[in-house]
Amino acid sequence: MPNSQMAKQEREEFAGMDVAELRVRLENEKKKLWQDRFALGKRQLQDTSSIAKSRKRIARILTYLRQAELKQEVES
Repeated sequence: MPNSQMAKQEREEFAGMDVAELRVRLENEKKKLWQDRFALGKRQLQDTSSIAKSRKRIARILTYLRQAELKQEVES
């Protein structure tokens, strides 16, 4: 699947999640990023693009968390 389709699929998935699910996903992505960076430092990481993908996924999740936060402020 091309990157644009994967990104679209992730955006749809994140849009359907609530805040608690997004926070859990964020923690998992941060843990994966840390593990990848550690593996890179030990020269054990085969797919170095996984670091950039993880960073983008974290940014997307943070964007959806911020949107949910702003939505709650407007509703209050």
